[in-house]
Formats: sequence, structure tokens, C-alpha cells
Amino acid sequence: MSFGIARELLDAAKDAQLGDEELIAVVLALSVVLGALPRTVKLAYTEFAKNGWFGLSIKPLTKSSRNVSGILAFITLLVDIARRISVSITVQLLAANVRARQPQRAVRIVSLLAVAVFFLFLEATSSMGKKRNLA
Repeated sequence: MSFGIARELLDAAKDAQLGDEELIAVVLALSVVLGALPRTVKLAYTEFAKNGWFGLSIKPLTKSSRNVSGILAFITLLVDIARRISVSITVQLLAANVRARQPQRAVRIVSLLAVAVFFLFLEATSSMGKKRNLA
């Protein structure tokens, strides 16, 4: 799916006379913003609830209410899905760019492996500071 979306984005960028590098930068920036959005939404929700704005209130946490539910959980899930899709599209765009620009097969393979390792490292380090629920 992400390959098809990336191909359509590349075609649209060519129609709009936008370079591949600029398109990759835009999609990567979107991925970064979507990566930061869930924490921002949770912090904003907590602040609104503390102040009683928009009719929100903080309920004491019990064992059964530890999981976030409701609209906040739904928005967090949608943003996480969008972030994963945008990262996947970014990888596909980078792979297409490498394939188009590198004439030698060995250089393409090493470049694609470097892209894969970079994004695996990025994904692994993005969750380092998060608390894990072990219960």
C-alpha cells in the first residue's frame, strides 16, 4: 500500500514541479510531527482537565481505569496509524530515490540497507523514554 501511495506522491510532485528531495523532506517532517502529536494531545488533555476547561475532569486512577479510553484513545490510535503510514511512505520514497539515482547495484544495495537500518534505529529509539505497562 505504501509503495502505491509513494508512487502517486512522486507523480504528483513531478506534476507540481517539486523535487524528490523536497517531497521526502515534507513527508519526513509530517512523520516527525505525527510522532510528537500523541504526547502533545495527552498533555493538553491533562491540562484542560486540571483546569476544568471544556467540561473535562480528572478521575482518580484505579486498576480498571489505567487504560485510556474514549475519544483520547481513539485520536491517539488514529495519529499512531497516520505516523506509521507516513514513515512507511518516507521509506518507500527514499528507496525510490536511491533506485533512480544510483547506477551501480552494489551502491544501491548498501544505500537501501543504510536507509533500513536508520529507520529501524529511529523506531527503536522513539520508544526509549516511554513507560511500559508490565502488568
